[in-house]
Amino acid sequence: MANVLLIEDEPSLRNLYSHILSRKDYGVETANDGGDALVKLMQYKPDVILLDIIMPNIDGIVFLQILKNHPELKSIPMLMINPGPDIGTMKRCLDIGAAGYIMKDSTPEDIIRRVKTIVSSLGPG
Repeated sequence: MANVLLIEDEPSLRNLYSHILSRKDYGVETANDGGDALVKLMQYKPDVILLDIIMPNIDGIVFLQILKNHPELKSIPMLMINPGPDIGTMKRCLDIGAAGYIMKDSTPEDIIRRVKTIVSSLGPG
């Protein structure tokens, strides 16, 4: 079973995504924002991070940059949660090192498919 750290400041979306992933047997830990997520990363080693772009305190792009510059955490794939079709922001995230993105209005099947694809690419272990 793969572990997912879900970083989303909107409680309804955080609960929805957590429920969707848990039903497919992913271990899910949640964080309200980037600051909360940095604390959780000290205790919880996720295989994948789902990361909202627009959040208070530390936004998703800054969080992505912090992790990609951290020697022990930079290899964790991050799937960005994009509120809309902002191609410039998504290109920036991919250039920094995001593994991909999903739209906030993605279907449960799309979310599971994207997470499963990333987890499969990690290989055994």
